[in-house]
Amino acid sequence: MTERTDVSGDAPPLFVAAEVGGLANYWGKQLQVYDNDDPWGQGRYLESWADYTAACETVQSDLQVIGGIRREQLGDGLEKSAPRLLTGTKDAPDIGLGAMARAVGNRLSEMPNVEVRAGRVQRIENDQNCVSLELADGTRIQARQVFLAAGVLGTATLLARSLPQITQIGFLDHAPYTINCLRLARALGSPRNYTNRGNFNALTLKRKQDGRCSLFASVYAVSQAPVSLVTTTLGLGPRLRGWRMGRFIDFVQPVRIWTPKTYVQFRLQPELGQIEATHVPDPGQDEGLQFLLHWLGSHRVRHNLGVTAPGQGFHYHNLTFGPGDEPVDQVVEQAFQRRVRVIDASCLAEIGCPPHTLTSMAQAYGRVRHDMAATERVREAI
Repeated sequence: MTERTDVSGDAPPLFVAAEVGGLANYWGKQLQVYDNDDPWGQGRYLESWADYTAACETVQSDLQVIGGIRREQLGDGLEKSAPRLLTGTKDAPDIGLGAMARAVGNRLSEMPNVEVRAGRVQRIENDQNCVSLELADGTRIQARQVFLAAGVLGTATLLARSLPQITQIGFLDHAPYTINCLRLARALGSPRNYTNRGNFNALTLKRKQDGRCSLFASVYAVSQAPVSLVTTTLGLGPRLRGWRMGRFIDFVQPVRIWTPKTYVQFRLQPELGQIEATHVPDPGQDEGLQFLLHWLGSHRVRHNLGVTAPGQGFHYHNLTFGPGDEPVDQVVEQAFQRRVRVIDASCLAEIGCPPHTLTSMAQAYGRVRHDMAATERVREAI
C-alpha cells in the first residue's frame, strides 16, 4: 500500500493496494460462493459453474472458513444466515488478516525451484523472447511468463507506466449503501444471538429474484469491530491490529447493502494522476434498496441512510483502457505477445452483489492452470 490516488470532488483518496487477498478481505473477511445464475466469470478458463465451484474448493482448501449456514427465511424473498468468513488457515485457524499471505507462502514453499523475491515492480517491458520486469531499486528480472495480480488500481498504474500509449483508464467499484439502524432487533433479533465468534460481520441478508442475488447486506455488531477498522476509516491506516472496540452496547447497528445498481464508474488519466467518478448510484432510483428500507420500516426499525464515498467500496473490477474501453486482457495480450496474464479482479467484467474475493481467486486459479497446462503440452510436443 505504497501509493494513494486523489479522487475528484470531496471523496477521500484511494489506496493503490496489492495486499495479498485484497482490501475486500480486510473489510469483511467474506468468502462468498456465487450462485449458478450470478456472474461468476464464465469463459475459456472456467467454462461451467461446476468448474467454478471446483476452483473455489481448490483455492480455499488451505483456508479456515466459518459460517455460511442458512438459518431463516424472512419472507418477500429475504433470507438471513451466518456470514461466510475467512478466519485463518488450516495450520493457523485464527491468524485473521494474515491468512492469504500465509496460505500463498505455504504453497510457494512446497514448490521446487521457486525463489521468492521481495520488491516493487516499476515497469514491464518486452525483451526479445521474454519480458523484463524493472523493480523500484533498478533490478531487472527476465521472465517467459508473468502472472500479474497487483489489484485493480495497482495493475492499472503499473500498465500505465509500462505502456506510454495508455492515456485513459476505466474501472468499476461496487460501493455499498450504509444504513445505521435503531432497534434492528425488531426485525432480526438481538445481536447477541448472531454475533459470529467475535467477528464484527455478524449477519448476512440476501434476496434472490429470478435465480440471481438481487440484494446482499452485511449486518455489523459494533461491539466486535476491530480498532484497525475505525482507524482505517478515519484515514490513519490499519492501526492496533488485533484489538477490538470493547463491550459497547450495540445500540445503533450499521448495515451495508449491495444491489445491482450500487456501481460507481471511474476514469483515471495517468498523466494527471487523478481519478474522476463519472457515475454514482442514485438511492432513490434503486428498487432493491427501497424494498429493504420499506421492509425494515414495516418492522418499526428506524434507519438513517448514507452513501459510500466513491472508491471506498473496494470491490474494484472491469479494468479497461482507452476511449474504446478495451478490456485489460486484450491490451496485455497485444502489448506483450501473450506473455503477461492478469489474474486479479481487473479481468472480471461483471460481478454480482456478494463480495467477489473468492470468485477472483477461482478465476486466477483457472487462468494459471490453463496456461501451465498449455506450457506442459508444448513441452510434450517438443
